[in-house]
Amino acid sequence: MPTRKESPHTQPAILFSSNFFPPFPGNNYVDIREWMLQDRRLLGSGGDKDDTINFASKSEQHHDLVVVYSSGEKHWDVQQYSQEQHEDFSAAAPCSSGGTGQIIFIRGFISPSWVSVIGSKYNVDPEFFRRHMDFLSASTDRHSYSFPSLSSSSDNIFRLCVSTLLHRDDFRGQDLHSQRSKHSAELGTYKIQQLRSTRVCCGDSLVREYTTVCSSFSVLEQWISLCVTRTGKGWTVIAWMDHGRPLEKSPPGPWTSHIKSNATPLPVLQHHRKMAFRTTTNRLDPGANAAAEVQQSTAILPLQYDSLIALVDLARRAPHEPLSMAIPLFAHAAFSEAQFLNLMESRIQMQINAIAEGVLADALGTFQYFSNVLNRHAQQLRDSNRAICKLAERSHQAVNGTRMGSPTPQSAAFANLGVGMRRENSDTDAAKTFTQSSSDGAFTAKGLMEDYEQLYARCDDLSKLCTWGITLAMNKATIDESRRAIQQSERVKKLTLLATLFIPLGFSSSLLGMNIDLLGQNSVRFWWFFVLCIPITLFAYILYLWDFQFLRRCMVGTLKNCRRVIQRRILGGKAEKEPNHIV
Repeated sequence: MPTRKESPHTQPAILFSSNFFPPFPGNNYVDIREWMLQDRRLLGSGGDKDDTINFASKSEQHHDLVVVYSSGEKHWDVQQYSQEQHEDFSAAAPCSSGGTGQIIFIRGFISPSWVSVIGSKYNVDPEFFRRHMDFLSASTDRHSYSFPSLSSSSDNIFRLCVSTLLHRDDFRGQDLHSQRSKHSAELGTYKIQQLRSTRVCCGDSLVREYTTVCSSFSVLEQWISLCVTRTGKGWTVIAWMDHGRPLEKSPPGPWTSHIKSNATPLPVLQHHRKMAFRTTTNRLDPGANAAAEVQQSTAILPLQYDSLIALVDLARRAPHEPLSMAIPLFAHAAFSEAQFLNLMESRIQMQINAIAEGVLADALGTFQYFSNVLNRHAQQLRDSNRAICKLAERSHQAVNGTRMGSPTPQSAAFANLGVGMRRENSDTDAAKTFTQSSSDGAFTAKGLMEDYEQLYARCDDLSKLCTWGITLAMNKATIDESRRAIQQSERVKKLTLLATLFIPLGFSSSLLGMNIDLLGQNSVRFWWFFVLCIPITLFAYILYLWDFQFLRRCMVGTLKNCRRVIQRRILGGKAEKEPNHIV
């Protein structure tokens, strides 16, 4: 990835060199280097024309791949670029030096040429692109388990997770556990055969995780990667979104069957008390929006971002503060997470009610599946909360006139070592100090911090509820197993009783059926059967009902009594023979 525009052909090989093993990045960027060099324009070779458009979309429908918002004195300047206009984007002037800010939306997947242009124009850390395209790595041990790295090593790179709920009628009676296993396998195939190949084109939507919550709801998880850079005296926020073209026009995955069954995507609903009855700027293409079978509200968010910033009273602060510029993105991700947790809470409660009614229906597997999903979301919420603290710290320093990005003197490095152990607490304090003058709400830094803390606490509570549900299901299964064991013992008891009655009958029949002269008679009378059968049956039934422990105790007591009587008689006889005892 070149860092200078005048040498785009030699920088990638130098930056991504992996011939040595220094303590600096190199081996980590092998995959993204190989991916970038698929575009022959970076090599300057005169290859065939078909080789230079490997990542160009074949769709005839227009798609704004990159949307740039530049803040002005009274309004925002908006520039939109399609997949073929990366040279126009490179030639456009960056953010002016008058203290204004920019936010650049990348809507979907982009080609190596776009990565090279954006990276060189804004001096973007290559780690930003590598983290967003982590699917290029074939395995975790390929890069010596170096990711994720220390959080302080790239404190200007953040990630948001946006969840989209898909609803359809039913899985048509198919087993839910088998559906989850099938979708998990299809997602792995999607990441290997689709994302790591040239089948992904500019503007295509990507999906990171796919969760099958129940037979009617599934959840798509997509990322928004943020990178904050300094441009002159202003700020530039690069937001690379997985949301591009409609999903049905992007590489297929496990959600394809959901789309074919006329799935309905639920929009990410947001609420703010100043949103109602306001005029907004509409940059949506009505034809393109109506043609999409799965309409994601996140995909159209960049096309109305300036109106959203104006509605929530961020237009004045956004040009000077990266946090205020990115607050609507954090709020959008928080609202989507709230919808996801509401869905999970309802399904977990349904599972607990089913257990209380005695219907297990693979409750252990479902609770374990929910617990893994909630743990992943809890980690994402922690990362988002940390990102808000970092951006608040940057904004606080920008307001106070502190120069960002200045190198730390070597003499002060060891003096700040002890402060680094309390870095997270200081970030929180800085965020609270910065937001003291801000009003409360979902679109303020203070309100976002409180919302993400509550979302994390709620996610943790739901995870604990899943653990309690697992315990409840196991206890219910144990009780049911004990009940079945008792019922089985009752059946065995009945069989034993029947055997006690019929074994003597069988013995008597066998005895009388032998071809011998029984009891000195040439022929046996019929009444002999009852003479033998009744006593034997009574004797067997007495042994069946007899308490052998009680019999043993009786025998032991009888022996003790007999021994005591014998001893008394012996002692009494001796006393009669002694003359000294005669009075």
